Amino acid sequence: MLVLKILGIAILLASVVTVLHLFNEHCDEKFSYRFLTIESFFATATALALWFAGDWWRDSALQSGGDTLNGVLIMSFGVIVILGLVYFNFKHTNFVYGVGGTVLQISLFSALAFVGFFILILGLVLSFLAGLGTQRVRIDD
Repeated sequence: MLVLKILGIAILLASVVTVLHLFNEHCDEKFSYRFLTIESFFATATALALWFAGDWWRDSALQSGGDTLNGVLIMSFGVIVILGLVYFNFKHTNFVYGVGGTVLQISLFSALAFVGFFILILGLVLSFLAGLGTQRVRIDD
């Protein structure tokens, strides 16, 4: 039964990737524009990072009785990046594709960036630990 569950999940993931690819190809043929690109992923990841950093800064300032304006400004920069991405999407497509593609793009890339951040941290920690295990100490008399 476990093999069937794993096979079902693999088929579901392959189907989702295929549908996303077909949507991207369709938009490329119709508008000469792709929603799912590396550039838009980095823009979304940057906006998400700015939002979380600004929120952390604002919360920290609230707890210490400091000025929350810095955190709000950083969060605003994240919103500006997303608004720029939305404007760019609508500029190159029509309203229906702009809304659908933007919702798909932001939701998919936000989830990937959030999960990818923790995978990156885990990779860095494992790399550091592997580096510690391979060091050799030489004592010269």
